[in-house]
Amino acid sequence: MAIDFIKMMQQEQKNTKDDKQVKKEENVAEAKPVAPKQDKKIYSKTSNSSKAKTPTTENGYVYPFSLYTEGHIVDVSNYGFEDGKTYTDKQISQIMLDHRHYEFAGEMTYKMFEDDNTLVATAKQYKKG
Repeated sequence: MAIDFIKMMQQEQKNTKDDKQVKKEENVAEAKPVAPKQDKKIYSKTSNSSKAKTPTTENGYVYPFSLYTEGHIVDVSNYGFEDGKTYTDKQISQIMLDHRHYEFAGEMTYKMFEDDNTLVATAKQYKKG
């Protein structure tokens, strides 16, 4: 009697495996054809750009720009920045400190996103270990 039970369990497992195999084959047959990948366009920087961008120099950033920090854009239009003037990282940090943005007290790094004309400020992370 025990032998019949074992044979029956083995047959049931075999049927389950066969069912899974059939389902896999059905899924393969039903799969939609994948569209061929399109070639990515390669963009090169040219001096003849149609969009007016804020020029950045190695010494700093030319105002007007937006300043993004801590998840939002800070309105710096009345902070004393002058149009067309170049500001270094330290000058920007000092102006922001003068207007009670205390997150600029540490060492800040800046990255300019020219498409949006936005300057992103990031505080330096100090890690132990």
